[in-house]
Amino acid sequence: MKKLMDIDIADIVPFSKGIIVARKDILKSGKTKISFFTYDVKLERPTASTRSVYMLNKFGENYEEIEKQLNDFIYCDAAILPNNHVAVVYASGEIGLFNDKGKLYWTGDLLYKNCPVNGVTGEGKYLWCVVPEGNCIVRYSPSTEKIVLRIGGDSSTAFLNPVSISSYDEKLYICNYQSRKIRTVNLKDFSVADYKTFEEPVFRFIKTNDREIVELESGVYML
Repeated sequence: MKKLMDIDIADIVPFSKGIIVARKDILKSGKTKISFFTYDVKLERPTASTRSVYMLNKFGENYEEIEKQLNDFIYCDAAILPNNHVAVVYASGEIGLFNDKGKLYWTGDLLYKNCPVNGVTGEGKYLWCVVPEGNCIVRYSPSTEKIVLRIGGDSSTAFLNPVSISSYDEKLYICNYQSRKIRTVNLKDFSVADYKTFEEPVFRFIKTNDREIVELESGVYML
């Protein structure tokens, strides 16, 4: 693994050449400043970026309209769906669905057994989220407003405090804080397997430009 940065990170978003990082700095006044930069994984160098580039890659082409309807655009996860709709999920379980014009058409709290969901990634007409307190992941149908599938939870040890989810090549990648593992779910048969194990908690996994990026407790690394 190669360490890329150990700054205080508010968010990381993939883009075509690598990742866009929202960096958090505490000013002398006590206020928080967020600044943005890109990291090109092939050239292995950072470049100053802009808020609009970050927003475009996180929320899609209607980011300006979506931003008007969000209280916080940094501390949330977003998924751009095949129909250009966008799902936004907060750690509280609050979810917002935006149409292809950026208009909010549904919002509410998504809970599983009274535990809030977190993270989001798309699979066709479905959304997948993690349930950190429930040690599981759930598949949510926006059209029926129901959770239609759960993997893990109860007595299962498939996931231990899952904190984020992403999808690549018909697989889900789930970062588990407690077990320090990334586990995968094959979307063809829903089988669960180990992918990577670390010596410290893992918070985020991104595949971009033929590289793999992880955010660990000690910083951001390229595998």
